[in-house]
Amino acid sequence: MFVCFYIQANRESQLDRGMVMKKSTKIIIITVSVLIIAAGLVLLNGLYGNPVSKKRAEHTAEKYIQEMYPQTNYQITEVFYNFKDGYYHAQIESETSIDTHFTVAIQTNKVVYDSYEDDVTSGWNTYQRIDQAYREKVEEVFDEPNFPIRSDIDFGTFELIEADQTYDEMEADYGLMLEELEIDQSYDLHNLAETKGHIIYYGQDEEISYEKAAEHLQIIKEALDQADLPFYAIDYTLEKPRNEDGTGKGDDETIDIVNFPYTNISDSNITEQIEAAHHKLAQYYEEQDKDMQE
Repeated sequence: MFVCFYIQANRESQLDRGMVMKKSTKIIIITVSVLIIAAGLVLLNGLYGNPVSKKRAEHTAEKYIQEMYPQTNYQITEVFYNFKDGYYHAQIESETSIDTHFTVAIQTNKVVYDSYEDDVTSGWNTYQRIDQAYREKVEEVFDEPNFPIRSDIDFGTFELIEADQTYDEMEADYGLMLEELEIDQSYDLHNLAETKGHIIYYGQDEEISYEKAAEHLQIIKEALDQADLPFYAIDYTLEKPRNEDGTGKGDDETIDIVNFPYTNISDSNITEQIEAAHHKLAQYYEEQDKDMQE
C-alpha cells in the first residue's frame, strides 16, 4: 500500500515538474519571439523607416512646397527613407515641365536639403534628359541581334564640359555645358551629336590588328549613319573575346584610341591614323604613370 502511494506521488511530482518545465519553455519561446520581432522591427525601421514618420515627412514636404513654391503645380510623387543618411526624401515633380523634378530631404519634420537649384536651375536635369535620349538611340543600334561586332561595353554620350576648364590633348574638350542649356527646351539630337556626340566602344575579336580596328570603326560609323546618329569622336578599344566568366584574357594586347574623329574614319589612311593614335595614347599613359610615381 505504501509502495503504491509512493509511486503515485512520484508520478504526480513528475507531472508537476513537467508542467513547470513546459510553462518555462513556453515563456522562454515567447520571450525570444518577442525579442526577435522587436529586433526585426528596429532593423526594418532603420532600413525603411516607419509609416507614421513617413506620413509626417510627406506632410512636411507638402507644407514646404506651398511655402517655397507657391502657385506651382508641383506634386509629391514618392516619399522614401534613405538609411544611408537617415533622412526621408520626397520626390517632387511638375506636371507641365519635363525637367522640373527634384527632392527635398526631411529629418524630424524639418526640410534639411532641397535639390531644386542643383537639379533644375543648374541645367543638370536637362543635360540628363538629352544624354539619356542619345544613349538610348545609340543602344538600339548596338543591341541589334545581327550587329556584326561583339562587345560588352558600347554606348553614346554627351560629355559634360566647363568653359573655364583646360583639357589636355587626350581629354574630350567637346560636349555640353550646363549653363548653355535651357530648361524644357527641345533639342535636335542629330545636330548636337555632329559636334558633341561621343561614342565609347570596346570591340572584341581574335585578330588584334590595326586593319581589324579600322574595319570595326567603319562598321560602327556606317550603322550609326544609317540610324541618322552621327558622332563627333569615338573612344575605341580592340581586345580579345572575354572568358566565359566575363574576365579578360590577361596578357593579350589591345589597341586603344581616344577621341578619334568621326571625319577621319573615312580617310584612306585610317589604318595608319589608328596606329599613330594608339602609340600616342600609350606614350601619354606612360608619362602619366611617371608623374604619379614622382
